[in-house]
Amino acid sequence: MKKGLLLIALLSFLSFPFGLSAHHSTNANFTQEIISVNGVIERVRFQNPHASVLIKNTDEQGKETFWLIESGARTTLERQGVSLDILKVGAKVKATGRKGRREFTMYLREIEFEDGTVFIPQPDLN
Repeated sequence: MKKGLLLIALLSFLSFPFGLSAHHSTNANFTQEIISVNGVIERVRFQNPHASVLIKNTDEQGKETFWLIESGARTTLERQGVSLDILKVGAKVKATGRKGRREFTMYLREIEFEDGTVFIPQPDLN
């Protein structure tokens, strides 16, 4: 009986650190460096665990790069009264945010449209 309890306690202890790694902060995936990317909105996903916008950037040589721009969770944004309805596929924009640790990723601070309108999904984080 004591061996069984000891084994359960040991296994529980060993699995504890792995359970903590399931949740991550934005600091785990994004740097503090602020960057901007110009492009065209290709896709908008308003879902959990992160809302996101896919932006196609075309450089001077015509090379296309797709940027994954992440934001907060859908439920968090909805509680704050934020909707991504303003983000339309095909719109030309400039996205600004924290550079991702993975290539071509960013955590969104704001999106500026051609007409100068600025969309800030989480003003408290800027």
